[in-house]
Amino acid sequence: MNTLVLASSVGVGAFIGYVTNYVAIKLLFRPYKPVKIGNITIFPQGVIPREKKVLAKKVAEVVKNYILSEEEIKRIITDPKVKEEIESFLNKKIDELADKDITEFISKEELTSKFAKIIVRVVEEKFSMFASLVNENMIKSIMLSLEVPVKISDLIESEIVKDILKKEIFEFLEKEVPKIFLKANIEKIVEEKVASFDEKTLEEMLFSLMKKHFNFINFAGAALGGIIGAFNYLVLF
Repeated sequence: MNTLVLASSVGVGAFIGYVTNYVAIKLLFRPYKPVKIGNITIFPQGVIPREKKVLAKKVAEVVKNYILSEEEIKRIITDPKVKEEIESFLNKKIDELADKDITEFISKEELTSKFAKIIVRVVEEKFSMFASLVNENMIKSIMLSLEVPVKISDLIESEIVKDILKKEIFEFLEKEVPKIFLKANIEKIVEEKVASFDEKTLEEMLFSLMKKHFNFINFAGAALGGIIGAFNYLVLF
């Protein structure tokens, strides 16, 4: 057995196999535009640039039917971990809000005016005999003279608000958000976005996703070429 000839045969076969697969993968993307002399096409456009619109449509269908389908959106929203994160966020924000002074959201004058109207109405309806003794200006004057901070938590029960808000928000998320996604026509948005990529961007994107797989194909071609080279040596020698 001539070891040098065998090694050369395996090496050449491996080299040819690697280069063949490498070129074949590149031809999926290159050339970006067909090479022409006049009206005659010397070299056609790469497969993926040529079929970019079809690829965009297929990607959009996959996103709509499998990635962001109505059922998948509902599954994501109802996931216990997602609900836990939303609840934690709501609890934190409501507690922060409840600890604020109400005058951060409404002036003291407007607040006292509203309270005065409520008090006068209650007195007139429930204690009509004292109605003539009470008026809005008097109550406003008394309240404005008091320097007592009023927190939102003094007026509402934050835990009740939390329960109501969480119920309403989760109901909205589960029932309405999937419909919003459908109305937004995500499929069309994805299709237009992919179709808008220039050929180089599309190549870079797919290579970043498939780099390991493309490398495997190249080296698999080298391995197969080496095996064929060894087989040729055995047949010929």
